[in-house]
Amino acid sequence: MTAIRRQYFVSYAAIGSVMPLVTVFLREQGGFHFLQIGLAMALMGLPTLFSPALITLLADRNLDTRRILAIAFASSAAVLGVMFFSENIVLTLVLLILHGLASVAMLPLQDGYFFSLSENERKRTGISVEYPAIRIWGTLGYILPSLILYYPLLKGAEARLILPCSVFFCLLSLANSFTLRPVLREPRQVPARLPSRQALQAIFAPNARWLSIGLFFGLFAAATYYTFIGNYLDEVVEVPKPYIALIINLGVLIEVGCTLLMPWLQRRIGLKGILILGLGCMVTRMLLLSFSPSPTVAVMAQLGHGFEVLALYVGPVMFLNRLAGDEFRNSIQGVYTMAVTGSARVLGSLSAGLVASTFGLRANLLLGAGLATCSLLIIAFLFSRIPPRREPGEIVVSSGTVP
Repeated sequence: MTAIRRQYFVSYAAIGSVMPLVTVFLREQGGFHFLQIGLAMALMGLPTLFSPALITLLADRNLDTRRILAIAFASSAAVLGVMFFSENIVLTLVLLILHGLASVAMLPLQDGYFFSLSENERKRTGISVEYPAIRIWGTLGYILPSLILYYPLLKGAEARLILPCSVFFCLLSLANSFTLRPVLREPRQVPARLPSRQALQAIFAPNARWLSIGLFFGLFAAATYYTFIGNYLDEVVEVPKPYIALIINLGVLIEVGCTLLMPWLQRRIGLKGILILGLGCMVTRMLLLSFSPSPTVAVMAQLGHGFEVLALYVGPVMFLNRLAGDEFRNSIQGVYTMAVTGSARVLGSLSAGLVASTFGLRANLLLGAGLATCSLLIIAFLFSRIPPRREPGEIVVSSGTVP
């Protein structure tokens, strides 16, 4: 499991290099206005409408997941390298689409690979490794680039420095993908149904339908928030640029503690309770930032970020794995990313650009708070929990120390 920990660390570092300041980069170096930024972020998310399902389908059809990851990271590094030298808005938009195409399936593919590897271990040794014990390494990796970039930005470096930083971590991810263990698959006695179709049926089955719908609204809200939070801190709260990524990553640092706390929370309030807690934190912080735009409130608003991440990005992945069979364990992550995450991300970014350009950045936060409230109500009152699959003699490992 050491290699997969490392893979989560460096892949999330590649993402964490870009995401906190990408809209600041587009506004300063690219000359984008708010509507163009919303369009750019939507275009970057556009490949989520088809790419994850296709790539994870290939993984479930026995194309080596490790090689797909290697191609994705190499392509992303190449595109970001070209973007560093781009001075043209149209070219930058095209490169953002290509970057989205290369990178969008990385996370569901990694998750599918981990769950397949974990299932192999469970069948071989009876020990089941819990997802948060691995996912926490991604959280730590996401924080690292902001620490690396803090000093150069403090000394006046341009925001475009995020691009070579991300390229560096993409190349590390590429190299690490060759150290991952192969996933052994049992031979199938009869031809299997199309994994993507099975996965789609699973996520919209009666026991999961309201989960998917509720999370759509939550992810829609998250897209409106993350599209412009960097600009909001820069232009409304007037946080100096070197501190923007640090404030955002304060929430990510707290996420580490929340992830470690997750097994305890799960025993006390269950995964559904974690979703409700996180969505409540999400509504609260958007309202706080909207009505009290000050640096102090900006810092305080990050305190609930960890629970929000558990609700939107960790808990749902665990619920999905409970729905998956071995023959579509990769595909269910990809199909969910396509049908729920991707559509919410594209619509959220477009809506954010339209609202911010028409009514201002503060109105965009109010839109997000309203959508998050819808998500909270749906999950709380319409969704029933999905029980975990357990077998006799199984040992569950939920700490950071795994075999």
